[in-house]
Amino acid sequence: MKKTLLITAAFGLFLTSCDKKETTNVVTTEQTTDSIGVDNAHNSQNSLDWDGTYEGVLPCADCEGIKNTLTISQDNKYHLTQEYINKNLVAKDSGIFTWDTNGGKITLESKDNGFTYKVGEGRLFQLDMDGNEIDGALKDHYILTKK
Repeated sequence: MKKTLLITAAFGLFLTSCDKKETTNVVTTEQTTDSIGVDNAHNSQNSLDWDGTYEGVLPCADCEGIKNTLTISQDNKYHLTQEYINKNLVAKDSGIFTWDTNGGKITLESKDNGFTYKVGEGRLFQLDMDGNEIDGALKDHYILTKK
């Protein structure tokens, strides 16, 4: 009798343990990359600490260089000072800048120049008149570094 009761109790425990269903939580995230793996959710505009003052000396055809100081702010305003080294010439410009649709480049809206920069971590890379990165031996001289 004790043996039968023990078998019945063991069988009952076995049946109740079989009734438990294991659940798995699955978390899905929306894909934020395009077909070539570019992350569309994160860009320079929304991921970097880009506002501030940047400096660099750019090449000059008839002087030792042009010291550029560019300040950009969260309200999309800029102030640019260009000092022509050994020429006693300073050019200043202020206005607004706009972001491209991908959030990676800014263009200074100006009647005089309209420079475009690729925005990187702590650096601005001046682009050519077509909005492309500058190539060649002097390409590293077209970089402004955040102060």
